[in-house]
Amino acid sequence: MPFYEITFETGRSSVANYADDAEALDACGEQHRRAVAGEPGGPLGVPAERVKVIRKYAKHPNEFNSDQTMSADVLAKEAGALIKALSDENGVTSIAQLAVEVRALSHPMNAAKKDTFDSNFKMKEESELSFNFDKAA
Repeated sequence: MPFYEITFETGRSSVANYADDAEALDACGEQHRRAVAGEPGGPLGVPAERVKVIRKYAKHPNEFNSDQTMSADVLAKEAGALIKALSDENGVTSIAQLAVEVRALSHPMNAAKKDTFDSNFKMKEESELSFNFDKAA
């Protein structure tokens, strides 16, 4: 069963598992309808949020690079860029901070999103579902 990252208009996102695209669109459409109607989004009574983006993944996007590896060429390039970025005006780099940043290279979450609606995950989505829930509302 595929996984779907649902990004809401607040920029918050959630990952859900549905049987197929049709089920995902039905569930997200209902969530969006509730938000437009001012209804709660779930059992806790929290207001529902409108859906902005639905991304589809073959497996959970948290499984990105689970073997914690990277090609030596890519790692050398990334480490070099990190050393340059972390160096102070005297060319001194904190080894502890560098170690943290190198470790983060294989973390599945996207630390620096460029846009509010970008994915929270580094894994490339299989596709993005097309929808227009506002037209039906």
